[in-house]
Amino acid sequence: MATLVFLTLLPLVVIGGQLLLGLNGPLGYSIYKIAFLVPPVLYCRAHGIGVFCDILRFGNWRSGLRVSLTLCAAAACIFAGAWAAWSDRLIDEAQIVDKIDAQFGVDTSTVLLVAPFTILLNSLLEEFFYRGFSFGLLVRKNVLLGHLLPAAAFTIQHLLFIYHWVSLVPFLLAIVGLFGLSLVLQILYARFDTIVAPWIVHAGGDVAMMGIAVKLLLL
Repeated sequence: MATLVFLTLLPLVVIGGQLLLGLNGPLGYSIYKIAFLVPPVLYCRAHGIGVFCDILRFGNWRSGLRVSLTLCAAAACIFAGAWAAWSDRLIDEAQIVDKIDAQFGVDTSTVLLVAPFTILLNSLLEEFFYRGFSFGLLVRKNVLLGHLLPAAAFTIQHLLFIYHWVSLVPFLLAIVGLFGLSLVLQILYARFDTIVAPWIVHAGGDVAMMGIAVKLLLL
């Protein structure tokens, strides 16, 4: 179990190192994602765990489809609504645009290329790591740790990039919202026995997020 705990926290260590070293832009945006994929796949191979049959379980994609699509729409609306309600408490939009470019290498020329990748592939990668791998394997060994650690790591990962964008109240709401979202996604994964269910909901939130990015950069 110690190895699973370490691998769950590894992306946070990598992100922390990137931020300390100032590795931003496309390179910084890509490096930590290696920790989402390579170590888990190696761990699965070493322990006889099938990535597709034991973790992703794409064959069950119809399971919970109606619930997932409903929650997908809800996630998009909640994210967009939170932005509309709290955007005046963030730093000004020009600074946000500058930070998006500096941290992630996303600007007016790349945002429309990055958006589909983020919505479809990045969300799948995070669901594979946090729900399928970390939660799915840890919860078999320790139920409480399996539920709390991946949700906490998911929350911290996202906050590491944006904590300096927001004031205290939106920051606290982001903690509650991200942690709560992660718990819901874990429940969906366990209930419907497929990564597709939480992936759909996660993608809904990313649709709203990238929609905001497009609005800031292009409109």
